[in-house]
Formats: sequence, structure tokens, C-alpha cells
Amino acid sequence: MTYYEKYLKEICKVSDSTIDHYQRAMRYISKFLVKKEKIRQSVYEIQNLDELKIIKEYLYTNPEFVELNIRGHRMYSAGFNNYLKFANGKGFENIHNQIEVMDIDVPVEDKRVIAMENWKRSSIIKLQSIESAGYECELDPKHKTFIAKGTGHPYMEGHHALPMRYQEMFQNSLDVYANVVCLCPICHRLLHYGIASEKTDAVDKIYYDRADRLAASGIKISKAEFEKLAE
Repeated sequence: MTYYEKYLKEICKVSDSTIDHYQRAMRYISKFLVKKEKIRQSVYEIQNLDELKIIKEYLYTNPEFVELNIRGHRMYSAGFNNYLKFANGKGFENIHNQIEVMDIDVPVEDKRVIAMENWKRSSIIKLQSIESAGYECELDPKHKTFIAKGTGHPYMEGHHALPMRYQEMFQNSLDVYANVVCLCPICHRLLHYGIASEKTDAVDKIYYDRADRLAASGIKISKAEFEKLAE
């Protein structure tokens, strides 16, 4: 029994027929993704939320899956959405006294090398961008961090304003100086994980600071499109 099935059965008290409905949807999606060479065996092997979100985006924009989902009365998307809520921890906020029921024997999986297909990016450009910013947060230079032992300077992180996963949408590389921003860890996490209303000012500042530089790098993008893609 998987954690997901255990959660549905023991925590949510979902009926066996509904659990079967969700599991059949997930099995179909897994077969579809294996066929498309996006996963090895099952959706459940994905243990990273960002990867799950990428898979969701792929599924919901794939014409073949969209057509099959419509013919299936959207049972597949319903099953995936429910699993994604589980993976995001929805419903876990009030089960502190019940979490023990999730304790099950989990066999150790065989070691294996996992190859992931990602767009190539340069750590050199990130380091150089941080250096050129004087180890100051480009959203607010007053933000202070600890001193990094590797550099002897305040710890900062390089951030791709337009995420590399959108590379296919652009003819020119997104891994360029104009697209890499030096940020303190808090601002970096804000852009990746903050709610939209709290990110607006930060995204707007980056756009106005970088729009001309991005255009000079062959990345011409409107403010509306930038706001849609940036994180």
C-alpha cells in the first residue's frame, strides 16, 4: 500500500471504489508518461514537487492527453490533481494526532543512477553575476546575510529571472548575464515560493531593471509575459 492510498483510506476515509478510481487514473497517467519517456515506471517515483508541477504542465498542454482526458470525462486530470494536493500537503495541517497511521514498512529501493534532462546552465555566469553585484541583493541592497566561508563575502544566490525550463519558448539562451539576478536567500525563496501578491513588486523591479538588457541579449519580452513566466 502506498502512502497516498493509506492517506486516502485512513485519513480521508475515502471509499474503496473512489480510491480505485483515483489509482486507475494514476496508473493510466503513468503508462502515458512512460510511453512519452518522461518517467521510468510510475508517477509515484517523482519525489520533487517542482518536477510534479512540470509533469502537470506537460500533461495539460499535451494535445493527445487533453483529448483522452476529455473523452474520459476528465477522470485523469481529477486523479492527478488530487494526488498533487496530497503531495503539496493539503489536508495535513490538522492530522497531527493521526499521522501515526501513515507509518508503514517501506522497502528499500535498489540504487540507481537517475538521469534528468535539463537545459545546460553555467555556474560561472552565476558566480560572476553575484560578484558584479558586489554581493548585494539586487532587490534590496540593505538585506544582510551571513558571511560565506567559500568567498568571504555575504552569502548571495544567483537567480534566473526567466526560468530555464521555459527555454524552448525562446530562440536565444536564457542562461545569460541579463537573466541572472543576485539575490539574498529570502528574496530568492520569495520569488520561487511566495504568493503572487507578495512577489509583484519584486518581479516588476527585475523587469524594469533588466528589460533592455534582456532585449540586447535577444530576449524580447513584454511586461505581461514576463510577469507570467518569472519566478
